Amino acid sequence: KKNKKKTSHPPPTTMNQTGVLFCEQQRVFGAEVDMRVKAEGSITLYCDCVIPLGSLIVWLRTCSHEHQPSLLIDYSEIFKKFPHFSFVLNSSSNSYDLHITNVSVSDEGMYYCAKRESIISKDVNGIKNEKLEYEYGNKTTRLSVLGEKTFSLLFMLICFVLTN
Repeated sequence: KKNKKKTSHPPPTTMNQTGVLFCEQQRVFGAEVDMRVKAEGSITLYCDCVIPLGSLIVWLRTCSHEHQPSLLIDYSEIFKKFPHFSFVLNSSSNSYDLHITNVSVSDEGMYYCAKRESIISKDVNGIKNEKLEYEYGNKTTRLSVLGEKTFSLLFMLICFVLTN
């Protein structure tokens, strides 16, 4: 059974909205995966959310640097705002994984995917309200970028272990 925690902090948003926007989060605390990639390399982060009809997958990043903003990466704006990110359909999990090319230090952080559903209603005055509900997967991925020196040292260590 998943342990869900409701929080009052909405995820970062990149959308323009009319009317009133309400957000409700349910964050699942589960496995954390560490992934390291060489600078300028490519990597695919796997999503464990399943997409039912009428839902979207979004990816979120919280950052390891204090001056780096959190991101909400959704399919509608990925090509405009995040040209080195792409969504890759994972037919075995019925979800979208996140592929990052030309990785740099600015891509470091904690990544997690979520199923987002939009619920639109009208109040008594006829004003539209949109409520975004997020259901997070069980996995969080910490992405770290290896510099040239770090990568060389790691490679030498692996070679040493394999030869002894």
